[in-house]
Amino acid sequence: MIILRHLWSMKNRSYLVPVSVMSLALLLRLPGLGYSFCGDEWWSFLRDSDYFLTTSGDRYRPVFFTLLFLWRTLGFDGEIGLRMLPLIFGVLSVPLAWTVGLRMGGRGFALGFSLLLATSPFHIELSQELRMYSLIAFLSLAQLACYLHYREHGRFLALVLGFFVALIAMFTHPFYALYLLGFGLLALLDRRTVRYKPFLVSLFIVGLLYLPNIGNIFYFQPGAYKEFVVHLPSALPKLATAFSVGFNLFNIPELSLGRGLGWQIVWQNWYYLVPCLLVFGLLVIGAIRWMTFPGHGLTLAMTVSLLVLPVILVFVLAWIAQKNFSHHKYLIFLLPQVLLLFAWGFQGLRLRSLQIATGLLYSFLIGLALFHFYADPVHFGRRTNWRDAAMYLKEHLDKEVSLVLFEDTSYNYLNYYSYGTRPFWIRVKVPTDSDRVTGYASYLRGKLAHTHVVYYLREDDKQNTLDPKDVIPKALRMISTDEQFIPYNRRLQLYKWNLAKDH
Repeated sequence: MIILRHLWSMKNRSYLVPVSVMSLALLLRLPGLGYSFCGDEWWSFLRDSDYFLTTSGDRYRPVFFTLLFLWRTLGFDGEIGLRMLPLIFGVLSVPLAWTVGLRMGGRGFALGFSLLLATSPFHIELSQELRMYSLIAFLSLAQLACYLHYREHGRFLALVLGFFVALIAMFTHPFYALYLLGFGLLALLDRRTVRYKPFLVSLFIVGLLYLPNIGNIFYFQPGAYKEFVVHLPSALPKLATAFSVGFNLFNIPELSLGRGLGWQIVWQNWYYLVPCLLVFGLLVIGAIRWMTFPGHGLTLAMTVSLLVLPVILVFVLAWIAQKNFSHHKYLIFLLPQVLLLFAWGFQGLRLRSLQIATGLLYSFLIGLALFHFYADPVHFGRRTNWRDAAMYLKEHLDKEVSLVLFEDTSYNYLNYYSYGTRPFWIRVKVPTDSDRVTGYASYLRGKLAHTHVVYYLREDDKQNTLDPKDVIPKALRMISTDEQFIPYNRRLQLYKWNLAKDH
């Protein structure tokens, strides 16, 4: 009995560390889970979760929405209830990272790699977003775990599991094809160790089974990404930022259409950028050193195949199409490989003192980014707080207090959070290139003839697309007084004016 108790306690202790890391991941993902719906989440909960197989423009990537439909059928609703689904995928990614880490370098490496994922600001944010991205990260780790198991043991079961993971992931987001192309190259580079022919055949079958869905892409998305122009010089720095410390670390103002990063933004954030360049520069150097050590050919092959190749392909695609195909969310499947690069980088530094110093500075930067994310979303947050803005308007709009909005434009979150304010919305035409502020101000005088107080909700996506010259707020200033400003974050602000008596 004593021996049995000892064996049982040893077994429990072997799971204590990964369970602790999972608990940390959960604790970091719970704060802010009930934040306002924003961005593309509207498409998820008010459109694509109504059917077992969505009939909308997202028909070409249906897996997450089918799961969301089943999730809502179980009774989960609201911000917290619905977001528990991506949260589950986010937390369950941690034991997969532990599994990959064990196969790549033992328990110490598994601890480091799973901690990097558990504390990743990018992964934390996507674990709270009601979209398919945390599921893609989960599947990419599962794909990597299946490949490493197949490589080590050559078992047919690992090949079959990897096949189904790849198939599910392709019907979750088509950009996953870039990751599978990387695995095809990895199998060729690794052919002395892995049984690469059956593996390549499995990828080929995945491609054949996906072919019918290409018709859905062309049918449902004929104008996809038409508004998502790209500023190519900023694309790679933004991608590196997302996968390392996330955007909440930095003080980033509203960006224009294309989301270009200028030198002014770089200068304003130099005190964040310098330690970031130091830490991640050392980690990249350490990773390169680690790959050059004897017996580390797999790390080099994985980096080239699963990171470098997909990035090159997506940037070529973005350059040809001049569209934002390089958006960091679309490439979430690269996150495990980026974090593996960081983990190898810590090992490649070799000097214990340098490892500790780099680890402490890395922890400080990650901690500061998460503090900004949780505690100061107004100044550092990138998620638009539609709920608070709608609740404020719900309390203040009436017959003599109106809200100016663009005509022929959907305001889904205002409908969702404050539908009763619709009678007090005044829709105005979108300014054209030929409209002068003075002429538009005369037009607004007529539209606001019976209004004493006017609000204007400025959301940067709509503003940069429809009124990049800010004609509407400039015209409102001409016919009103006592301007007030309520910031919800850098991308969403509410303005208030008292209209002049002679307007």
